[in-house]
Amino acid sequence: MTDNRDSDTLILVDNSFGRLPDHLLIEIFIRLPVSEWAQISCVKKQWASLFLGECLWQAALMRTFPSASQAKRWPGPIPQGLSKRRFAALYVGKHIFALDDEIDEILGLTYLFLKEQLELSNMPPPSGILHGTIID
Repeated sequence: MTDNRDSDTLILVDNSFGRLPDHLLIEIFIRLPVSEWAQISCVKKQWASLFLGECLWQAALMRTFPSASQAKRWPGPIPQGLSKRRFAALYVGKHIFALDDEIDEILGLTYLFLKEQLELSNMPPPSGILHGTIID
């Protein structure tokens, strides 16, 4: 006879974790490695909405880059509410360029902008389905 206690325990743990309020989930997520965030956001719709919202990114900014709140913001064309973009820029500045001063956000934003432009330029031009084919 099979023992259902393990599956019952797993269901109980899943239901308990699913009932955690968003602010506790955010506190858990920002303590996990950034490299796992994409996979975590795919687990549940609730978690995906947290990664799309501002609260998680603001919390991640304050935890990972505490000096970001005191630093003078770059007056570029980035709207005030885009904490995700600021986090990505600071992360790039610190981990790719190994900077640790005020220029890291500017350099990170520049890197992200240039990367996006290169990705856009590599896309084929919008045209019909037969673009690039030879018809005899």
